Amino acid sequence: MKFTYNPRILRHLGYELITSDEVAITELIKNSYDAKAENVYIQFLSAIDNFDKKRSNVEIPSVILTRLKEKSPNGIVVIEDDGKGMSYDVLQKGFFEVGSTLKKEEKQDSSYSDDDKLILGDKGIGRLAAQRIAPTLIVESLEEGTKNINIIEVQWSEFINNNQFDAPEWREDSAESNGYTRLWLIGDTDTPVDFDRYTEEKEEFAIDLFGNVGKSLGKKLVVKSELQTALGFLYSPFEEKKSLINIDISIDKKPVKLDFNYQALSVAESIHSFTSNFIFDESGKPVDLKFDLKLDIRPWFIERIHHRELGTVLYQDWKRSPSEYQKLYKKYQAEYEMNLSESFLLSEALRRWKKKDKSINTNGFIEAILKLAPLDGKIYSFKRDNTLMSMARKSAVENKYIDAKTRINYDIRPFLEANNGIKLYRNSFRIATIGNKENDWLELQQKRTSGQQFYRFELGNVIGFIKINDKKQEYIYETSSREHLTQNIYAESLRVVLNEILEIFSPNFSKLAVELTKRFLSLEIGWIPENTDEQIQEEVDKAKVIFESAKQNLVAIQQAITAIKDNIDLDSEEKIASVKRVFEKLEPVALNFEQNIDDTTRSLRSANQLLEVAKQEQVRIKTEAYNNYKLMANGLVTEIITHELHSLLSSSEEEEKKYDEHFRFIENYFLENELYDINKTHLKPVKNKFEHLFKKMGDLDKFYSFLDKTFIKSEGNRALVATDVKDELAIIVERFKFRLKRHKVEVDISSVNNTWEVPKGALLHVFYNLIDNSIYWIRQRQKQSKANVKYQRTEHDSIVIKSTSSNTLQFHDTGTGVLDKYQHILFNELVSGKEDGRGMGLYIVRQFLKSFGGDIELLPMKNEYGNRYIFEIRLNQPAEDNE
Repeated sequence: MKFTYNPRILRHLGYELITSDEVAITELIKNSYDAKAENVYIQFLSAIDNFDKKRSNVEIPSVILTRLKEKSPNGIVVIEDDGKGMSYDVLQKGFFEVGSTLKKEEKQDSSYSDDDKLILGDKGIGRLAAQRIAPTLIVESLEEGTKNINIIEVQWSEFINNNQFDAPEWREDSAESNGYTRLWLIGDTDTPVDFDRYTEEKEEFAIDLFGNVGKSLGKKLVVKSELQTALGFLYSPFEEKKSLINIDISIDKKPVKLDFNYQALSVAESIHSFTSNFIFDESGKPVDLKFDLKLDIRPWFIERIHHRELGTVLYQDWKRSPSEYQKLYKKYQAEYEMNLSESFLLSEALRRWKKKDKSINTNGFIEAILKLAPLDGKIYSFKRDNTLMSMARKSAVENKYIDAKTRINYDIRPFLEANNGIKLYRNSFRIATIGNKENDWLELQQKRTSGQQFYRFELGNVIGFIKINDKKQEYIYETSSREHLTQNIYAESLRVVLNEILEIFSPNFSKLAVELTKRFLSLEIGWIPENTDEQIQEEVDKAKVIFESAKQNLVAIQQAITAIKDNIDLDSEEKIASVKRVFEKLEPVALNFEQNIDDTTRSLRSANQLLEVAKQEQVRIKTEAYNNYKLMANGLVTEIITHELHSLLSSSEEEEKKYDEHFRFIENYFLENELYDINKTHLKPVKNKFEHLFKKMGDLDKFYSFLDKTFIKSEGNRALVATDVKDELAIIVERFKFRLKRHKVEVDISSVNNTWEVPKGALLHVFYNLIDNSIYWIRQRQKQSKANVKYQRTEHDSIVIKSTSSNTLQFHDTGTGVLDKYQHILFNELVSGKEDGRGMGLYIVRQFLKSFGGDIELLPMKNEYGNRYIFEIRLNQPAEDNE
């Protein structure tokens, strides 16, 4: 039994499988590119008389003119290229054979390296897309070097309803021998060609330096965004050479502008990018891939964060010029570049990813990615708000990121709506519709629901590309609908890699860029206003003086009004003189009153600014409070867990002896009955496991006793108590003694002599975290010393804590120190240099210290490895304690 095919399959593969008319047009243009055409002319005609001969290479064959007159078309689309054309045999086997392998064979036989020699189509069904545009298709083609034009008319309904239908065909002689192909897509009364679907008339305006709309530049026909996006498979906005084929579009001889306006990429506020490079073995075979990731920001990114930190009201008085934001960026550019970059080896990263997600299939993973390598990509991020966009454009012009004459619409939204998303490219060519605004193949919107959504990519605000290397389309295939990738090990491995890269980009890099910017703004004097008690008291005192002066003025005015009232009739010289004397006295009062009004206005303005500063500070305090409440919640859960564990661990010596007796009794029973295998294979492992567990439970019991000193209870542990810092440190050192001994680390607290008033157990939290970190980084240095002599030491490793004043301690160790990339963000939440660190330890330490008047700082001194390594802990004691 053989398969048979109903001719309706033509409709399924063409009209129904291709998702839109715009995609259908691009499918037909792909054929022009594969035919090595340099130009494609698309004419939308309301009548054949409007055919533009200037946009054509050859005369219209007489048979086509006759057929068009017979049909009375309701709209015509002409797609003509100057490619190599098709012979009769190629038309039959390549164009009219569904699923033809001609292109696939040509692709496999060719040994090309340049993008302009790639073959885009190989499924053999692309031309069936013509059904979506019009019910009738006439194909005319002249093979290069011949004189015979082949013409075939396809009435799609005839083919679909009759599997015996034979399309009419003609041949005409040509005076030319240059190859070409021309498609006539002809509408009728029932299915007209709708030009408005593809083009629209738009009025353009001049735009000044600041992005303001000026005079009209007239109306122009432009390609609608849907078609522009679809045609983007041959237009890479990210390449210097924008297109490898010229596309000319017109309607009834009027040119239609095909403008992607990708100059707007220059006003993106941030650019995430990655590249990859092969790692070769000794034989020169690629065995691994190194990825380099980075985030570049623009000065208007800093301006936006400054605006956000100040609030709308304060921003009007405290904002700086675009050039000042540029100077601030240049000042900290090295720190930005160092912190907002990361590199990883694919093989090492894959092990981490597998730990995090057990479903990742590592078999053949690296080999699959190497086949697609090198990979690279860029993601441009924008803000849709017109105020922010105007800010960005002004800054981009003033700081020479774009020329002042560059036409970038003040409203970025149409541009983003037409082009948003992260497109997938095979070398320099788009892969189907992957990454269009309706195609969220990287699940960017879904990821925004998984936490830290403010720092994640928002699909509508990004434009970008991912580029793979797959010249012959051997590994990555789009589905026939052009909407998805066919699933295989290459597509799945690519998905995993891109997901992990995007996670580093956003939220990690994005959040870090914001935190760095806030940090740098706070370091600059006069950029972030601060209220002090002295300023507020000064305003209060001013208000009191103004109020007293106003009261005196009011008394003088009251007296003047009474005097005038008594002499209101002015019927004698004495009364007139009396009123004159009143007005003479009022003159200095009026001047004083005017001064009071000015002083009051200034005072109100100053007070209003202080109030705005206070409001912004309140926002920051609320954020900190939220983080602190989260930590409190986690702490309460920890206390409950440790309390429940302690109740399980509390066992008497008598109970311990009973466990031992039970095991001995069972062991003796097995030995007496010569059940040696059971004793060895089953009992001993259980006994050893239990003894190990019992020992660990004992350690947990000791840890609970340690934690118990820090728990808040009802007997008043919230109060500040005088604490001998050295005694607290001794408790922690005792707690760590086994780890310290194992890694040969000494702790020197001999010079500590401070007594601080702190909440009970507070210093245990602070120094426990610091000593735990020190042991980890000393251990890391010890591991590196095995391969790098730079990290070797002849002396013992140590942790030193010393008093430098009554309210200051310094803490340092012989570990690696703090890497430069973390020095500005070390105390932010979710920042960790440890492989599996949570990034909360030092954040908690600083917040905890601040809660009772303390602080911690990483000092600028560096160790022998070139890294900062000394922490200074300060506590603001009452004045009498510091004398």
